[in-house]
Amino acid sequence: MSSPIRSICTTGLTLTFFALLSPATSGAQATATRCKDGTTSATAGRGACSGHGGVDKTATKVEAKSVKAQEKTAKAVVKKTTGTQVTSSCADGTTSTATGRGACSGHGGVKGAAATSKATGAPVAAPVRMAPKPKATLAPRSTVVGSGAADDRNSSGAIAQCKDGMYSHAKNHTGACSRHGGVARWM
Repeated sequence: MSSPIRSICTTGLTLTFFALLSPATSGAQATATRCKDGTTSATAGRGACSGHGGVDKTATKVEAKSVKAQEKTAKAVVKKTTGTQVTSSCADGTTSTATGRGACSGHGGVKGAAATSKATGAPVAAPVRMAPKPKATLAPRSTVVGSGAADDRNSSGAIAQCKDGMYSHAKNHTGACSRHGGVARWM
């Protein structure tokens, strides 16, 4: 025969175990599930939007990609800026410093993410990216016609006449008349 205290402890542990496995608290999703009527559901899977027209899979995927992109941007800012952290915004208005799966479990899912100051919690702007410097280009092996200069129409000193009637004053045969349909005749 088992004692009543042992029975109560066993029942309590069993209930706690099943409560941890329930979908509402397991954190099986990172973003809220969007229903076809525009509402959100904190649960995922079968019956998540029952009574709301079903799950709008396209909108749910778009929101998930948006949140993932926001998290990625925030993580990049945190990596480059000291004293910052990634903060997830939950659908019910609360925030969490967790990211990814289960970040806002029990709060309607993740609605967004941003880099915030660890001290104040204020949002931190992403550093301004400067435009990359243009790469140095190598000088072409030959000067080809097509620059619009008067020499393009002048036959004196040209090495070739192009198929479009222009003249090439290139130093080498390589590339002569390449933008003019090719060489019609060498001079």
